[in-house]
Amino acid sequence: MPAFGFVADDLTGAADVLAQSHLEAALVIGDAPLPTDTDVVGFAGPARSLSGTAFDTLVTRDLAGIAALYLDVLLYKVCSTFDSSTTVGSIGRGIQLLHQQFPLHGPIPVVPAQPGFGRYTAFSTHYATHAGKIYRLDRHPVISRHPSTPMSEADLRDVLAEQLGGTQVPGAIHLPAYQDGTFKDAWADRRRDPGAQAFVVDAVDEHHMDAIAEALTREEHGHGPSIVVGSGGIMAALARSISDQAPRTPGPQRPSGPVLAVSASASSTTAEQINDAVSNGWQDVPVPAELLQRDDTTAVAALDERVSAALRAGRNVVVHTTRGAADPRYEAGKPVDAGYVGTLIGGIAARMADTELTRDIAVCGGDTSSHALIAMGVHQLRVSDQFVTAGPILLADGGSAVAGCRLLLKGGQVGPTDILRRFAGQLPG
Repeated sequence: MPAFGFVADDLTGAADVLAQSHLEAALVIGDAPLPTDTDVVGFAGPARSLSGTAFDTLVTRDLAGIAALYLDVLLYKVCSTFDSSTTVGSIGRGIQLLHQQFPLHGPIPVVPAQPGFGRYTAFSTHYATHAGKIYRLDRHPVISRHPSTPMSEADLRDVLAEQLGGTQVPGAIHLPAYQDGTFKDAWADRRRDPGAQAFVVDAVDEHHMDAIAEALTREEHGHGPSIVVGSGGIMAALARSISDQAPRTPGPQRPSGPVLAVSASASSTTAEQINDAVSNGWQDVPVPAELLQRDDTTAVAALDERVSAALRAGRNVVVHTTRGAADPRYEAGKPVDAGYVGTLIGGIAARMADTELTRDIAVCGGDTSSHALIAMGVHQLRVSDQFVTAGPILLADGGSAVAGCRLLLKGGQVGPTDILRRFAGQLPG
């Protein structure tokens, strides 16, 4: 039976959890049954892009499903950039639903830090790297301008206070507790805090993450699993706590033919990756602006023909809805319907795979990736190979349109500039 379980609010983040675990792990999408032959198992859905009843229904269903397993630790996986709002992908609302499913648990630790990925929490203020520099969330050149959940506050206590809908600001465990020997007592005090729903835990290196994992695994499990809200960083620490298995070493990438990348990310990081691919010979296929607002079967068919013609000619292809926020389609396509756009690009990938024009597919964009995989008919994913941090190579279940394909699920802000060429085997390493 699995020792650890997770419910993830988007698919690329869930793929990161699989990669970080370095254990036998499986990811379920939708209402498919949970496997029991792994150390780690979890659900992933598009909660990060949902609000209101749709958010509540999805998260409640997945929490009920994971609660059927006798887990040591349950991770409610959120992005390590914590981008969310009171109305879209609310992490605070997720915490409230956790309490509904596990009413005897008490205050839940919130640990979004992922030091190996350049995400840090210090004195409850969250930071993330970009282009080699570290920024507070509210000053980050990408996260502060996220198209649906821009972050205007870096203190996670204030973010959670607003999303939890109350006047009480959550407590915290700050960095000095690791040095002065008070961490364990501080953890116990926060877990017993009457009336509190959550508390923020600082972490800026792997030793801090290991201390948090130890605190989670040593808790009594009389009333269900230990629960933590966090990123792939805490899953890596949990895996280290029970296994000395070395992390997977990335192997050389060997596509079986032309590669198809589909992207609905507005991130400048992804824009640079698309630009790099196109400038190095990839076929550039922009989705027309009018197709981003309404379905048009004739326009979709024309798009399919462009993509299939390039793949038949042996060319790598990148299909995209925008190349960064400066792209005129970015403004023309607002408000963004992540479900529609994700289904659009996922459908293109599914049809290209179904006709065997490609067996190597990259999906870029966290908010839309879950919808894209649902459009491909994927119900389960497992790690095939490590690739880049937070971007493993995955294999889908046999019943999907992309069964047997080599899949890369890449969040908008993930990966080096040449990631698509690396995936296509055009560069060593």
